[in-house]
Amino acid sequence: MVTKRKPCLVFGDLHIPYQHEHALEFLCETYNKYDCGSVACTGDLCDFHAMSRHVTELDSLSPNEEYAKMLDLTAELTRIFPKAKLVLGNHCQIPQRQMKEIGLSTAMLRSYNDLYGLGKGWKIDPLYHTIFDGEVLIEHGIGSNGMYGCINSAIAKRTSYVQGHTHSYAMVAYRSNYKSTIFGLNTGCLFDSSSLAARYGAHSKWKGVLGCGVVYAPDHAEFIPMRGK
Repeated sequence: MVTKRKPCLVFGDLHIPYQHEHALEFLCETYNKYDCGSVACTGDLCDFHAMSRHVTELDSLSPNEEYAKMLDLTAELTRIFPKAKLVLGNHCQIPQRQMKEIGLSTAMLRSYNDLYGLGKGWKIDPLYHTIFDGEVLIEHGIGSNGMYGCINSAIAKRTSYVQGHTHSYAMVAYRSNYKSTIFGLNTGCLFDSSSLAARYGAHSKWKGVLGCGVVYAPDHAEFIPMRGK
């Protein structure tokens, strides 16, 4: 008898502490509504706006204030989801990049779990994770751009594929051949596009699509929009 596996909740691009004010509530509701059994994050969990090499908004939090607020929110996230998988995004790795630029070894940093305020139940990798016995690949999505980036990457990598990174292109697309069906899923984002950290996109005609994904099986996934928040 084959036991049916519970779905996996997948989300990305919270950009804590600049996430949408209802993001954590939405994730908790989605996890319960779809009876998920596991959680994975596609990256950019944290923003590190004040520590970035890009221009910092003058009215933003100081680096210490931002980091303290970030830890408060990741503590809340790990209370909701004690176990999860996280692939590091480009924003997540700003501290490491800044250290390299001034010639410091990143080995001097604390562990990923300590740095981001995540418990031992969170498994963190800089590159990728897999779910469903390796049949679904999760990456942040660096280099997988555009509206059809997720399905193009799925085809190139010959596996079902989940990414975040490109906030404005939430979607699921499928491709089949004589042998199997695969999907490409872009989880959208949970970043508050009205926050000071998003001012760089104030005049962009495309805003981030709020939501997350649910993966039911290696050949079945769904994008869940965040509505009414």
